[in-house]
Amino acid sequence: MSTYKFARAFRGFKPSSVIEYLNNLEKTYEKEIKEKQETIVELQRENEELKKKLSKLEEEFSKLSEQKIKIAELLIIAQEKAESIVSKAIEEGENKKKALLEEIEEHEKTLQGLKEEIKRIKSELQSVISKFENETGNKGEEEESSD
Repeated sequence: MSTYKFARAFRGFKPSSVIEYLNNLEKTYEKEIKEKQETIVELQRENEELKKKLSKLEEEFSKLSEQKIKIAELLIIAQEKAESIVSKAIEEGENKKKALLEEIEEHEKTLQGLKEEIKRIKSELQSVISKFENETGNKGEEEESSD
């Protein structure tokens, strides 16, 4: 996040500015997590398509090998290469998926920490506001009683 300037209020920062900033920060991290989750879903979809393509290739190979025994060896070689490519693609997809899941987990931990920090800051702000209100209320009562 870029540097954010909080509005000043009596005795520190304006609580609404701080809360707004924290809410914006939370929304940003939630958006990033959602984007990562969408990427995972897309990778899973691509993975399923590759599995279906592999299944179709195996089916076609079986039919062709029955019809054309002379080219069976060439088809076997082609099939092995196709399986190798698909296997590599699946492995890469799984590696990307794993990396994204780890990244999401890190972001979720960060988000949880930020949420806890927001709760703590909100609690502190409420405490400060309450204390301020009590002090200003007591001063008003003292002024009334001295009249």
